[in-house]
Amino acid sequence: MPNFTAEELTAICLNVFEKLKVPAAEAEIVTRSMVDANRVGHDSHGVIHLAKYVRELEAGLIQPGAPIETLHESASIAVLDGNWGFGPVIATLAVELAIEKAKQTDIGSVAVSRCNETGRLGGYACLAADAEMIALLTANDHGGGTCVAPHGGAEGRLSTNPIACAVPIEGQDPIVLDMSTSVVASGKIRVKQHQDEPVPHGWLIDAKGESTTKADDFYGVPPAAILPFGGIAAHKGFGLSVIVDILSGALTGAGCSQSEDARVGNGLFVLVINVGSFRGFPGFSAEIQRFIEYLKSAKRAAGFDAIRMPGERGWEEQRRRERDGIPIDTETWEQIQAFF
Repeated sequence: MPNFTAEELTAICLNVFEKLKVPAAEAEIVTRSMVDANRVGHDSHGVIHLAKYVRELEAGLIQPGAPIETLHESASIAVLDGNWGFGPVIATLAVELAIEKAKQTDIGSVAVSRCNETGRLGGYACLAADAEMIALLTANDHGGGTCVAPHGGAEGRLSTNPIACAVPIEGQDPIVLDMSTSVVASGKIRVKQHQDEPVPHGWLIDAKGESTTKADDFYGVPPAAILPFGGIAAHKGFGLSVIVDILSGALTGAGCSQSEDARVGNGLFVLVINVGSFRGFPGFSAEIQRFIEYLKSAKRAAGFDAIRMPGERGWEEQRRRERDGIPIDTETWEQIQAFF
């Protein structure tokens, strides 16, 4: 499995986008989204997506340079139409707009429709954390991508419906919750397929509702479905997914999950909270630090070397990969090489 530095992966992606005449500013945002995902170990949202971007550009599904239209706006909220431009470009603008509104009105919120796939949500949440604000983002697949079974069902009716939240801490990496409401993101199944490995039990059920460990089943006819997260309490993951779909689909105008044939993109809901509007940031950070220390002081269960906060594994992985390089599976690397 080849290893690369972040700089090498960045140069490779920018080279591909340049060949496709993608505007440089947009290419940089999309590339940063992918490479940052790889840096923190979210390979399912990293450069494995480059081939998908190329296919969608060639098919005219992604419109480089598409105008991002404001459909409705007030001092604290905005509703945007992305006109099917690059998802990372649209999501970045949406979060930056929500941050600016939160500076003025304490809480800012932006709803987005007609947006192609944004990639890893946690990276956008961290933009707000860098501004000493808390961000909450939810996304659905714009009505399509129905690959997740509802609790009690045996076929897809929901997308993976991720949710992300970043909490800033003075002088430290932020707390970052970044999760699908399904037991796994669909991209992780693609990673397993590329590595020719079985998926763990509990990820997928086939059309008969039986557990399967074959990644190929997910891409078969009829396709296997991903389960909601939660195991024996999967009704909780299902319930959270329903709320994410409503925020990302009904509230934004993108549409809730409805059909395998619906165009796949992202309906995106962004909420940014200005910590300084509620209390001084140093005092807020001190309380978060005390809270973390209290949680980590718990006696550890057998088999655990540490108690880690949400996002902490990602920050540790980023430091490791900055030192040792970013591994890219052979299948993904062969797909990228085909562009040259």
